[in-house]
Amino acid sequence: MSRRFINQATQIVTHRYHTADPFVIAEKLNVEVDWKFLGESPLGKTIYDKNNPIVILNNSLRDSPLRYFTMAHELGHIILQEGLVGYYCLNNWTHSEMENEANEFGVSLLAQLYIEENGCLPANYSDLVHEYGLPCS
Repeated sequence: MSRRFINQATQIVTHRYHTADPFVIAEKLNVEVDWKFLGESPLGKTIYDKNNPIVILNNSLRDSPLRYFTMAHELGHIILQEGLVGYYCLNNWTHSEMENEANEFGVSLLAQLYIEENGCLPANYSDLVHEYGLPCS
């Protein structure tokens, strides 16, 4: 999936739901979000009950900016990869590719959230790291 496609997907989502806040989007999509103690990892996980996605977030994130990136990443799986849960488990390459797509979705969505909340683009990537817990790479 191209970066351009992923950026367009986040623009469509933010336009449709009038926000880039991943928790508000999840609520509007009727995605259940549960906070659970998961140890050090994973930070988040999407599971399905029949066809209904449930995002499980590590309770250790509750007061951390990283909760935004983790939720946005999980929304990336739900929105970009709907119906591919079995395919996701087939091999390591597929797993890595789908994780990268979800990461790109999360970054794109949170860049839009930054604009929504601040009225301007972030000055640099580290602004997004500080505000929303994006990976430091």
